[in-house]
Amino acid sequence: MTSPQDDLFVEDGRMTNSTLIARLMGPVLLFMGIGAVIGLLGKFPEAYVGVRRDMNNQSATIILGMFALLAGLAIVNTHNLWVSDWRVIITILGWLAIVRGALSLLFPNKMYGIGEAILASRSGTMIGAVIVIVLGGILSWMGYRGKGEIGR
Repeated sequence: MTSPQDDLFVEDGRMTNSTLIARLMGPVLLFMGIGAVIGLLGKFPEAYVGVRRDMNNQSATIILGMFALLAGLAIVNTHNLWVSDWRVIITILGWLAIVRGALSLLFPNKMYGIGEAILASRSGTMIGAVIVIVLGGILSWMGYRGKGEIGR
């Protein structure tokens, strides 16, 4: 009989790609979502808001598109698992990052406009933040549950 932790580590104690990626993506998504909620509630200092405003331009769209494409390709090349459990979240996020990155590089003006429209909608941004928090929470939980060691 296998335990729920068996899908986290291979026989010699090394983490699976799923565990490693979940441990990396989970906390990042979790804190991104929490940061967005705090920002929407108006708790950030004005200096932080100014930096966010300055970063939100078409050049940043292209740069962030390159990073999204790179991250998506890295994820999909190491973790293209279409399974009926939590690991499929990683695969879907990888493919979404590829699409987002490619679109940002091919159509930076359009993607910038879409980003502006999303940011202008307070409720849409809050819904997105909550989704990111939930996904980050799931990946963090699945990545860090069970065996506590990173490897042997």
